[in-house]
Amino acid sequence: MAETMWGFDLGSTAMKAVRLTRTWKGFRLVDYSFLPFEPGDEGDPREKWFQGLHKIFPDGIKRGAGLILSMPSHRTMVHRVTLPFKERSRNNKIIRFEVEPLLPLPIEQVAVDFYTWKNGEANQTALAFAVPKEEVKKLLSLFQEARLDPESIIPEALSLMGLAQKMPEDSTTRVILDLGHEKTTCVVWDNMALRMARSIPLGGGALNRAMGKEFGIQFATDRGRKDSGEASKEAREAERAFLTRLAGEIHRTLEVYASGPGGQPVARIFLTGGLALMPGIAEILEKHLKKPVSLLSLQEPFQSLLREVPEEFRNPLFVPLGSALLGLRNRDERVDLRQNEFASLKKIQREKARSTLILTYAIILAILGVTTFFIDQYLKERRFQYLKDQIRAEFTQTLPGVKRVVNEIQQLRSHVTEEKARVEALGGYSSVGSSLEVLRELSQAMDPSWKVRVTEFNSGGEEIEVSGEADSFDTLNKLKSKLDQVNHFQDVQLKTARSSTLENLIEFKLRMKRRI
Repeated sequence: MAETMWGFDLGSTAMKAVRLTRTWKGFRLVDYSFLPFEPGDEGDPREKWFQGLHKIFPDGIKRGAGLILSMPSHRTMVHRVTLPFKERSRNNKIIRFEVEPLLPLPIEQVAVDFYTWKNGEANQTALAFAVPKEEVKKLLSLFQEARLDPESIIPEALSLMGLAQKMPEDSTTRVILDLGHEKTTCVVWDNMALRMARSIPLGGGALNRAMGKEFGIQFATDRGRKDSGEASKEAREAERAFLTRLAGEIHRTLEVYASGPGGQPVARIFLTGGLALMPGIAEILEKHLKKPVSLLSLQEPFQSLLREVPEEFRNPLFVPLGSALLGLRNRDERVDLRQNEFASLKKIQREKARSTLILTYAIILAILGVTTFFIDQYLKERRFQYLKDQIRAEFTQTLPGVKRVVNEIQQLRSHVTEEKARVEALGGYSSVGSSLEVLRELSQAMDPSWKVRVTEFNSGGEEIEVSGEADSFDTLNKLKSKLDQVNHFQDVQLKTARSSTLENLIEFKLRMKRRI
């Protein structure tokens, strides 16, 4: 869907508006309005402004379209400040404290915003724009009476910067001079970043007063004059004096910029505004400034964008065109003098919608989290029940005679212990050796040629005592040596060995310690 934006400039001699749309093909000029004020009109200016707004916006602004107003540069204070933080949101909270010592008015009476040419850098230089709140209130009240709600109010210098950002990229330092009726706005930029903005109090109105005549946009013609040749000569001299003075102010401005921190000599100058239509003005300024000077309307892409606009209206429409171009870019990075108590209804609704969306996302995430927790618990319970059923099935299959099952694992352990004791009692193998196993190891240790008779066998705990008779001490020593090699016995001791008084035999007692 195409996005549409109106740019508006309330000048001292005319109302100018441009409606721009952006599609996948690029920007396209949909509509424009140029309503000059009648010279000598001494009526209420707000009344003619109000009538002009109704002519430009007879049906209001259609839903989905935005409106960006340009604040005249001579109503704006510009100061260079250093911002301590990387994040724009944090700098927004301290910009008023940074700019307060530089203002001639109390900070409570001023609307402030700032422009930075590098994003995400701490301790960077910025241009702070400040406007008396009375000027903002005056401009807004006019539109509110016409039932129009501008989305943003931006400084005129940034409207011109919107034009500069549309031009082909170039690393050189360039200038746009907007030659208006009351003032000349000068913006300097390089690498697509605004470096300086200044309002020079010289414009077409000063030229008119110097020449003692009233005219519209035909600044330097003798059309309609009934004066003598001397009068025309005086007019030309007045024009020359005015342009020399204007060129001097511009030259000093550019010299101050070039000699300042980070400043560079200007490579090229572009002219806009009604006074730019004066025949030969580009050549005169080029001669005085010694820089290439040309009309901005002759540059691409503006020739293509304004091809349906008559030549005499193109230069006066550049400020609203720049406002519309800037309005179609990222809202979060836009400088906006309409903040706090002046915030637009659309902005408030957008903030509410954003807060509602964030709250909705938070609720959805919370619901998903709770649902995931319960699903995880259900799956764990289901898995546990499955394992429990498997254990019950294995227990029933192993011990089919058990009629009452209380705790399968505990009952199975008790059964294993009972069976193990039964096996050990019947001569089964255990880690410490059963009584029958000890007897078996003892019998295997005896050689068939030996004459050994066991008369007593005692097994208790870890120790085993064996008493008997052997035919000789040599046989007895061989038996002990054999038992020392049995793995089940940790220690084999010959406790007693003596000759029998009745027969020619050796009575003995062996004590063996089980290996744990």
